[in-house]
Amino acid sequence: MSVELIKKPITVDEMAKKESVQVIKERDLIVPDGKPDLQSVIQLDGNICIDQIDVSQDRVMYRGKINVCILYRSIGNSKCMYTMKGSIPIEDFVILEGVNKDQRIDFNYDIEHMSYNILNERKVNVKAIMQISVEATGCKETNIITDIQADSMIETKEEEIQIVSLCNEKEDKIIVKEDLTVASSKPCIGEILKSCLKLQDEQVKRTDSEIKYNGMIEVITMYEVAGDEDIQIVTHRVPFEGSIESPQEDNEMYWDCKLSVEPSYMQVSPDYDGEDRIIECEFIVTAKYCTYNKSTYDTVSDIYCPGKKIKTKEKVLEYMNLKDRVELAIPKKEAVELDEDFPEGAEVFSAEIKPTLEEKTLQGNQLNLKGMLEIKLLLLCKSEEENKLETIISVVPFSQDLEVANVEGKVVVVPCMDIKDINIYAQTKREIVLEYLLGCSAQIYEESALNILEEVEMDDMTKEEMDAYPSMTVYQVKKGDTLWSLAKRYNTTVKDIQELNDIDVPENLREGQKIIILKKVRF
Repeated sequence: MSVELIKKPITVDEMAKKESVQVIKERDLIVPDGKPDLQSVIQLDGNICIDQIDVSQDRVMYRGKINVCILYRSIGNSKCMYTMKGSIPIEDFVILEGVNKDQRIDFNYDIEHMSYNILNERKVNVKAIMQISVEATGCKETNIITDIQADSMIETKEEEIQIVSLCNEKEDKIIVKEDLTVASSKPCIGEILKSCLKLQDEQVKRTDSEIKYNGMIEVITMYEVAGDEDIQIVTHRVPFEGSIESPQEDNEMYWDCKLSVEPSYMQVSPDYDGEDRIIECEFIVTAKYCTYNKSTYDTVSDIYCPGKKIKTKEKVLEYMNLKDRVELAIPKKEAVELDEDFPEGAEVFSAEIKPTLEEKTLQGNQLNLKGMLEIKLLLLCKSEEENKLETIISVVPFSQDLEVANVEGKVVVVPCMDIKDINIYAQTKREIVLEYLLGCSAQIYEESALNILEEVEMDDMTKEEMDAYPSMTVYQVKKGDTLWSLAKRYNTTVKDIQELNDIDVPENLREGQKIIILKKVRF
């Protein structure tokens, strides 16, 4: 018997694959020519720059470098600081079974720890421990049956599927150039020792046609005074703004945009009076954005035809469906205590807060996130005898509740924590108080499974097969019964049962209710 299946292609997200590894990289760095010999290291830090990510079967390969900055002291001089920079090349891979180049890769990295070993007065060995995290999310295409056409009057059960998945994921970069001027009340620049960048007052807005963003780049510069052993710290704020063309679709559910900044170059140049008071800067602001769309499909999930034998072939489609996305920014305040022997008059150069999530608990519609915040302060301490940098580290716990949508079935929670707008609220001889925003966000995924019809075959029943059905049945409704299941079981239609029993709404069956069912004998 002729049966035509009307199919429609759909795309769903697969379950994410994850892998985390620790990688150790090291290299010997040479003191540049013209710089004095190295006696002791005052401060060491670095940042990772990934230039290229390639994906092959079961592997994610990455390439880049660790930019290293060392502040050191020379022999016989306890006040002067000198800076040397270098890089450690990175070329490695992470094994992730099942990953391929068609999947979406989320690649995260951080420096867990850095250490050094002075080999001689012109050479120092630097070692970095990196934490690499890779997550791969793939898309798979399948066909669903949206309608069935046949010679006979067939009965079909339709089911609505709603799928929320990532639609667009891109990044936009803008270049911000600025000449930073050191005020005349400050001494001239001899050499830039260290700089710190952070974004402040971020504003991101979604319109019908674009994503707009703006804010301030806070630039903190530590420099050695020209012709002197003194060290100064200056702070500048550079405005930026940008926009991304991204027309909003009718079925868009969620969107997100994360901003970051990194320096392209910083160099000293003279002002109109010939004094070195200008810092020529170029920064790269990156906006990573994504949108999530909801698609609704009607699919035929079951089929039967009174008087016909039907054979179906089905498959189970497993996929990941985004059910909710929440985001909060909570104002916080923390106090860092200084030791009694800590030198007075210390000036804060930089303040960093690193969140570490240790526990996530979902109960109903309440998601609780718990972890620790590592507060790291770098302070410049000056005296007549020496200039030095002191690092203060304080660890405080945090716990934050988020209200999310109730989800039935197996749930995957993907949380994210970040820190914004760190400011020094107050500073005394023995305490530094910081104000900041703790950003908490979470994506709630449901691991769903859908039975999909693939093939349908239909043949006539024999007379014996038809006679096996009772002509009339008085049936007492049991828990879980539906008109569809009863019509299919007793070779009739949902419409006939409704009309015979005056049932207006098919869903209004009551447990224990008695209904009359007649076998359909003419077709």
